[in-house]
Amino acid sequence: MSHWDGKAVVVTGGARGQGAAESLALLRAGARVYAVDVHPDGSDHWDKLRAESGPHSSRLETILADVASATDWARVADRVADAAVPLYGLVNNAGITLRKTVTETSLHEWDRVLNVNLTGAFLGTRTLSPLLVRGGAIVNISSTAGLTGYFGAAYTAGKWGLRGLTKASALELAPRGIRVNCICPGLVETPMIHAANSVHSTEDARVFHAGNLAATPLGRGGDPTELAAAVMFLLGPDSSFVNAADLPVDGGMVGGGIYWRIGQATGNLGGVEP
Repeated sequence: MSHWDGKAVVVTGGARGQGAAESLALLRAGARVYAVDVHPDGSDHWDKLRAESGPHSSRLETILADVASATDWARVADRVADAAVPLYGLVNNAGITLRKTVTETSLHEWDRVLNVNLTGAFLGTRTLSPLLVRGGAIVNISSTAGLTGYFGAAYTAGKWGLRGLTKASALELAPRGIRVNCICPGLVETPMIHAANSVHSTEDARVFHAGNLAATPLGRGGDPTELAAAVMFLLGPDSSFVNAADLPVDGGMVGGGIYWRIGQATGNLGGVEP
């Protein structure tokens, strides 16, 4: 019998990319997954997730919701509370990106990024933590942009804020036996990292991707399943004494990326073959 049999987890941004990988990992482990996303049921993202979950799809619950809406979060809570399956986990994964400087960023853009990336996690924690059972856990998905400076004022501020929210929530919920931790991913190979948008072209995305790889000692991007494995670890019993922690999952970018780039530029990698 799996640890996750008879337990429920809410995953935001659960329809595609990193969130879909997390949803799949939990489903395959035996959990009931409430996947929250702004994409309506019946979209290609959900169809793909259901197809990939195969025989586990009966435990997949899809909820159309905007994580920046307190009203939508109340609906999520009602849906979870009405079920007979105890809530053991919340993964605040939903996020959007914006690479603009402080002076380029409009107030509307600032508010939208912060509302999704930070306020969404706050609302999720505030709304669902009362439903979490003892031994449950919350995992917030920040970024390496939450560990260092980054080209994007709103995105960086939100990801740093997630780390602060993690630590404050961890202290408040510890007496109930609920842990709160944070993952800081580096480059992860999802459609979002390669996509053009209203600010950056496909070529911009390609150059950004190449620059990230050059600063990653392992020399590659992460697979969404590798991030999902880290989420599973922090949600599960193997991390039962891990609380208020930041876990970089970045191929060594933050821990050694600067000197990796210096070594490449100077040809001095201390005997290490690039």
